[in-house]
Amino acid sequence: MAQSSSMVYELVRSRIMAGHYAPGAHLTEGQLCDELDVSRTPVRAALRRLTEEGLIQTEPHRGAFVAQWTRSDVDEVFELRCVLESRGAGLAAERRSADECAELRKSVDEMAKIAAAKKSTYKDDLHHNNREFHLLVLSAARSPRLYKIAEQLAYTSVTLGTYFYYSDTDIARSIQFHRDITDAIAAQNRTVAESLMSAHIGVGHVAFDAGRFGQSHPDD
Repeated sequence: MAQSSSMVYELVRSRIMAGHYAPGAHLTEGQLCDELDVSRTPVRAALRRLTEEGLIQTEPHRGAFVAQWTRSDVDEVFELRCVLESRGAGLAAERRSADECAELRKSVDEMAKIAAAKKSTYKDDLHHNNREFHLLVLSAARSPRLYKIAEQLAYTSVTLGTYFYYSDTDIARSIQFHRDITDAIAAQNRTVAESLMSAHIGVGHVAFDAGRFGQSHPDD
């Protein structure tokens, strides 16, 4: 049953990210059961998980709806991530261990392999790898409060959906950012690590805006 629930979660999530289920769309258990040919139990579990991630909003007596993110919501998430994660990268440069640097390099190498293989699930795989990388950086910062706040933002639908809007060029650039950030952290260069992380998240903001709203960020 757990496997079925996971399958339903991945399918509904990918359809939301791809726009198959538009923002504000009403998702009923019966509809999803018919579309995916599954029972209600895995559908309910998947909807609970998607609600926790912010991809779905549940309203009493009305049901589940695809979350609607305004331009202002998106700007706020990226701006907060920029402030928090750039600080995290700077602290990581000062506090990281050799083992943590090795983990970051391993994550970057894995991301490059995922992008090169380009399997049918590669954007999902890239999303998981990207989240792991950013959380590794935050962990190396040794700041539990910073980690907790930034982790919450890492699980918003805005952050989770970024890679679904990335072109091959965007993906290659993201991998290079991860590699450069890792090098700066390994070299204990706080200024460069902070600057690179800020630029990395800023570029993601532009790509998300272009994919979600059909235009670049006004500051681009």
